[in-house]
This record gives sequence, C-alpha cells and structure tokens, in this order.
Amino acid sequence: MSPRDDLIREISRRLGKRSLYWFGIRGDDARSLADIPQFAGSFSIINRYSSQPLAYMQAYEDYEDYKVRDDLDTWDIDNHLTDPVTKQFRNLIMGALGREDSAVTTYRPSQFLSAITFARQDRCQYLGMYAEQQHAFEHKPWIETAVRASGLPMVNWHYIADEEQLQTLQLLSRGPVVLRPSRGSGGVGMTLVDAPQPVDSLWPSSDEFFVSVSSYLANCLPMNVGAVVWDDGVTIHHPSVQLIGLQCSTTRPFGYCGNDFGLVRELDLKVIDQIEAQTIQVGAWLQKQGYRGAFGLDFLLDHGTVRFTEVNPRFQGSTRTSSRLDALADRPCLLLDHVAALLHLPAPAHPRVRDLLTSDDSTSQIVLHNMSNSPVTVPTEGLTAVIDRLMDTAHAEIVAPPGVAIQPNATVAVFRFSHSITATGYEVDSRVADAMGLVAAATKGVST
Repeated sequence: MSPRDDLIREISRRLGKRSLYWFGIRGDDARSLADIPQFAGSFSIINRYSSQPLAYMQAYEDYEDYKVRDDLDTWDIDNHLTDPVTKQFRNLIMGALGREDSAVTTYRPSQFLSAITFARQDRCQYLGMYAEQQHAFEHKPWIETAVRASGLPMVNWHYIADEEQLQTLQLLSRGPVVLRPSRGSGGVGMTLVDAPQPVDSLWPSSDEFFVSVSSYLANCLPMNVGAVVWDDGVTIHHPSVQLIGLQCSTTRPFGYCGNDFGLVRELDLKVIDQIEAQTIQVGAWLQKQGYRGAFGLDFLLDHGTVRFTEVNPRFQGSTRTSSRLDALADRPCLLLDHVAALLHLPAPAHPRVRDLLTSDDSTSQIVLHNMSNSPVTVPTEGLTAVIDRLMDTAHAEIVAPPGVAIQPNATVAVFRFSHSITATGYEVDSRVADAMGLVAAATKGVST
C-alpha cells in the first residue's frame, strides 16, 4: 500500500462510524476527502461539490432566494448570521450533523460553524480550531513580531499609528511603499504608494488605528507553500509561484490571482531548502502556540534570499491544485494531513520538499475575477468555449452557475493549465493573458 492509502486507512479507522463532512469556501476543494470511506457531504459558500453524488451537496450561492456569488475576500458568513439564507444553510447543516455520529472539518474556522458544532458536540466531532482561537493567528503584526524575533529573513514591516502618518514620508524618500491592514486575505486593502502620491488619501482605515508599512521590494518572485501542524511535527506540501495583481484577472494591485507549480521546479534547490527550513520553523512556533491543522506561508524570493511575508492560518486558494498533484503521485495531501492531524494521529514520514518537484507535472491556475463595477452572470457555455478554443491545455473549474449574480471582484471561474504560465508572478504569457481578456470581455457583456 502507498503512504496515501496507509493514511486514509488510519483516518477511516479513527473516524469509525462517524460520517465526515466538509464546510468550505469551495465545494470541490474537498475532492481528496472523497477517498475516505466515511465522506458523506459538502457544504460550501460557492461551487457546489460535483465530483460524485453525496448525501449532502449544498452551496450557499445556489439557494433560490439568493443566487449571488460574493467576493469572498471581503464577504464573511459571520457578518450575515441572521440573514434568511444563512438560517436555511444552518438548519441544513444542523440536520446533517445531528442525523448520526459525525465529524466536520473546514477551510477556515468561523463563528457560524463553531456555534453549530458546540450545539452538536454530543454527536459531532469538530476537526478544526474554534473561531475565537484561530482569530489570533490572523493578526499579521503579532505573527510577524514573533517571526522577526526568531531571526528569519522577512519583509521589514513598520507599524505606524494613524496620527503619525508623516513617518511614512521617510520611507517614501527611498522609494515606493506598501500599506497594509493587520487583517485580510487575497491582497485586499494593500496599496502601493509612490513618492508623488499623498499618503493620507490612501491610508487604510481600521479599528486598530495603525497600519503596516514597508518599502516596496521590486523584482522579487512571490511564492507560497502549504503545510500542516501536527501534535508531533510539521508536514510540507507543494510550493508554487504566486500570481499577484494580474491585469487580466483582477483590479486589485496585490490581488491573489492563482499559482504556478511549474516555474518553481526551475529554481535553485537552495531556494527550495530555504522554503522548507522556514516553513518548519514557523510551523514549530505555531505548534507551541496551540495551532493545529493546515496553514500556508507566503514568501518573496529576493535575489536568492527567501523572505517571509505572512502566515495564512487556514487552507488556501492553492490547496485544491496542491492536493491534486499529491493524489496523482499517490501521496498524502494537505486535506488528508489536516484531518489526520486533527484526529491526533502521529505525523507520518514525509518526503523533502525538493523531492516533491521530481514530477513532470507543471500545473498552473488563474482565478478570473469580475473586473466590472457591477454584478454579472456568466454565459457558461460561451465562456468555456472561448478558453477551450484559445488554450487547448486549459480546463475551466469553479465556474459560476447560470443565473448566479457574480459581484464585483468575486470569482468568475478558475482556469487550470498543464504548463507554467509566468516568469515573474506579476504577469503571464501573452497567449494566456489574451485568453483571459476575451473571457473577461465576454463576462462583462452580461450584466444582471
């Protein structure tokens, strides 16, 4: 049996008679969980699970009296707990988790799911951290302060009070700076300020009354990796080059746009070893703070030096593709490791990160956002026809269902390619960019 088979067997043994459910951002992120015999259902905000028939397969966006795909970098179910659709969703999940002995795991902890699992704890095992506990790990300045004390190379963030914005001028005198709020995902709220621009007009507003500011590091390669904290170790999965602020994909200067798992194979192995060492070090610190489960790290490759930028205390946009690569190689993936770690199984032996790059698979993915200022619907057949015609190596995933209103900046679709598509992380090759442009144009033409 393969290491993947061994871990699935141990997970299944530990679950026993419990049915396993997924609660996530996207339904098909849970595809790897289908290898666990007890997997019974998926509840997601977008992208109804479609890989196989399950007892429960529900996406929030599909409810008849909703039909909206929100921008999930700004929309949070915890801000909509009393909405009628949320109540329907809650009742469905409560019913599933109360029907029999069960277990549930999640993409990212929430008050919504934490409350349900507390109310169902007599029959439901929650495989995750509770929202209030995990919330601390989303505070970037706290994490960065701890990492800086450990001596890891990192982006040099300065924490400047709202009343002391003029301190930013000193940094601006040396070149452009980046402004960033203390919490957020997908690059939301990050702003590039050049010397001629007034700082006060671009200063992010927050309840903390301070902003993180750093000098802009040009010509650096953005990188990402996913890993899992266990009771007794850290396992690391596929690194990738992060796609950031693509003009053919998003209107946000630092918006997350996807991952290239091919380009990373061309990097010096010393770089890969730096990623591995830093991930183990950060994971060990998270473990000491009580964190368990999946997390991600972002880095910048700065002239041969890997600089830590931030921790993502959850699964990531890269998780689905990383898990697919592991499944193709018959290795345990992020999702399986996450579930096993939260079942308190011992961490298995895991290959070095450099050994994960021996495959010829050079998968990449681009997340196409609604770049118009108003909601649109997707002409699904036309959209997939355009990409299939222009890119014979592309496959459309997470496509918004017909009739669902896609909000500005929300995900229209994710396109997976079988080859590397970037050299920098900030632009893609012209054929891919042209294809994305045509798809975006087709989408813009269908307003709700």
